[in-house]
Amino acid sequence: MIKNYLLITLRSMMKNKLFIFINVFGMAIGIGCCIVAYFNWEFDASFNTHHLNSDKIYRVSQVREFENNTKLYGYTSLPMGAAIRQNIPDAEKVTRLNRSWSNYKVEDNLFPGGVAYVDPDFFDMFTFEFIDGNPADLKDKSKVFLSDELARKLFGSIDVVGKQVTQVLGADVKELTVGGIFKKQPQGSSFRFQSYMHYDNYFDDAKDVKEDEWKHWTSLFVMVNNPDRLDVIHKQLQGYRENNNKVREDFIVKEYVLDPFVGMAQRDEINDTWNETWDANSRAAVHAPTIMAVLILLIACFNMTNTSIAISSRRLKEIGIRKVMGSMRSQLIFQFIGETMFICFLSLVIGLVLGEVLLSSWNALWEEMKLTSHYIDDPGFLFFLIGILVFTGIIAGSYPAFYISGFEPVGILKGKLKLGGTNMFTRVLLCLQYAISLLAIVCSIAFYENSKYQREFDLGFNEEGVIIAYVENGNEYETYRNALVQNKDIQAVAGSKHSIFSSRYKDPVKFESKQVEVDIIDVGDDYLSTMGLTLIEGRDFKKESETDRKESIIITKKMADTFKWDKPLGKEILWHDTVKLYVVGVVKDVYTVGLWAEMEPMMLRYTEPAQYTHVIVNTPVNKLTEVYAFMEKEWKQIFPNRLYNGRYLHEEMKEAFTVNDNIVKMFVFLGIVAMTLSATGLFTLVSLNIIRKMKEIGVRKVLGASIGNITRIINTEFIVILMIASVLGCLLGYYLVDALMDSIWDYYQNTTTFTFIVSVVVMLVISGITIGYKVFSAASMNPVSTLRDE
Repeated sequence: MIKNYLLITLRSMMKNKLFIFINVFGMAIGIGCCIVAYFNWEFDASFNTHHLNSDKIYRVSQVREFENNTKLYGYTSLPMGAAIRQNIPDAEKVTRLNRSWSNYKVEDNLFPGGVAYVDPDFFDMFTFEFIDGNPADLKDKSKVFLSDELARKLFGSIDVVGKQVTQVLGADVKELTVGGIFKKQPQGSSFRFQSYMHYDNYFDDAKDVKEDEWKHWTSLFVMVNNPDRLDVIHKQLQGYRENNNKVREDFIVKEYVLDPFVGMAQRDEINDTWNETWDANSRAAVHAPTIMAVLILLIACFNMTNTSIAISSRRLKEIGIRKVMGSMRSQLIFQFIGETMFICFLSLVIGLVLGEVLLSSWNALWEEMKLTSHYIDDPGFLFFLIGILVFTGIIAGSYPAFYISGFEPVGILKGKLKLGGTNMFTRVLLCLQYAISLLAIVCSIAFYENSKYQREFDLGFNEEGVIIAYVENGNEYETYRNALVQNKDIQAVAGSKHSIFSSRYKDPVKFESKQVEVDIIDVGDDYLSTMGLTLIEGRDFKKESETDRKESIIITKKMADTFKWDKPLGKEILWHDTVKLYVVGVVKDVYTVGLWAEMEPMMLRYTEPAQYTHVIVNTPVNKLTEVYAFMEKEWKQIFPNRLYNGRYLHEEMKEAFTVNDNIVKMFVFLGIVAMTLSATGLFTLVSLNIIRKMKEIGVRKVLGASIGNITRIINTEFIVILMIASVLGCLLGYYLVDALMDSIWDYYQNTTTFTFIVSVVVMLVISGITIGYKVFSAASMNPVSTLRDE
């Protein structure tokens, strides 16, 4: 019996090659997208799961309440590590972590290398695969542990344990011995540092930090083998709040918490938690591909349903004869669902191939995330494929199977039954197909418009023509600056201790009874003009003014608005409860974190040249590349033992533009696939409708109806469906675009009227082209042939 079913299925497919090809390929694209979505979801779900002790590890985080707002911070005061190690025995292993960027030198060659300073328990707590060396040697301050990738860059080999390497810390150098080589951590890890050293080395890197300094922060992890002791540890931690709060009146800790390491990376990304480790991917990057894949798969299923009904209209006599010969309805249902399952199986096979192609395309979009396929060794993926096969087979094949198998054989064999046209179910399917297609078009156009909007967004400073380099102190700044000003293409050079998109600190300031936390950057002479900040009230700092260094500040308009100052000049604020500062100028609002988060109020303080660590260069945009090369050349002559660290300021916005452009590409792909499948479904239903109305069309033509009248009769129903789909698709598009953009940025352009108009016009034009020829041919047909056939 199975053999007969298979033969019938193959014969039916051979009679309808075009329809079957369209459905198989369309379903394969949907399945391929689902495969990419699965591996993307798996990448996120498996973040940090390779750490074998992950369920026993907790991050000691602090909860701060400020102005009735509560926020979790993923770090704690530096002395907490020693306090827990000495006084809380239930925390069996403890490690601090601070990261830094330094250079490594081998012979005369310099290499960049990110380093993490950790305590000796680190490799016991977290899982690293060692290729060579002993992780226990981490207790030796003179040893450094390298990833295999960094070892190959430094030495050209991984057989380097015991060899010497020089760490370059600004103007200082430190000789180290390679203590071990570990396999590079997977991308789904919170610890992707290239090298690790004993934590004591951190104090050589950050010379102004003391080990007993409660004002300085670190990431702190503890391992607790007995979960029953967590409440006890939590209570013991609260005893250290007073130590912090005595010295940090500006940062009062409400509570210390044990933040589970499991799921930490995902929570940090959602809550924008300040931390020293890598977060998981944006929720939008996780959910958007899943939404896209499900939508394409549903469209493919809806299309196959309509096509199955169309194909079945040619098999009515077969159904009637089989029923007369004794076939039960259940057998016919099994036959039709089996045929759909077989088509879905072919789509699944092709979808696996397309999945690899789409996976490569996905990896080309995202630098920070490379998905890898693994089919055989993952039982979860095999269950996923089986689920996809069953889901598509039932969704696409159930309605045609139950609908067609219910026909009476008498009506079929007498020729009184004609399967064609549309019914409520097929209308709903077509409406949903086009609504989803329109949603994709709306999303792609909206994200394109947003990309243009964000590229033209005024961040409050000149991000296009600025280059920033980093030096150790004021003397290095002066030496480097003197070399740079010789270049006539450099319009200005300024120094600062902090800068926009580079470094800043946050402190609360008070005006009367209101207290607000603001971003603070310490800047030097000519910073405003070099960075392109616009002074809208007051004045710039006066060069070498001791009064300005002690008590003057320049604020952003956001800060003035926060305190509700109509006339901010001369206003007095309190900083650290005792320091009086006076407003001498107001600049246009500055977006210190780009467009990702809400703009914060900011104030600029005047600092002395000895504090300069930033060299800020302003140059015409068309000379940017040449000036960058000149700066690098001069750097190598002045600082031959350090890698050049200059960067374009506009690179900070590169990630925002990349995310936007990639989402546009994703939705354009979805739109093309969805529109193609929907157009096919529309063509099928129009063809069926014409078949059913052939006699009516012939009679109307004999009675004098024009081609226009006949076209209107055929198309009216579908125009109504498209109008409903337009409204539904626009509504869905509006809410989806807003949800996706809001999860990524705080500043973006939502959908506009132009977006909806263009999207609907595109959909209607494609629909018109799809059915135009078919309708015109039917309306132009000689009525004699139609009526004679009847």
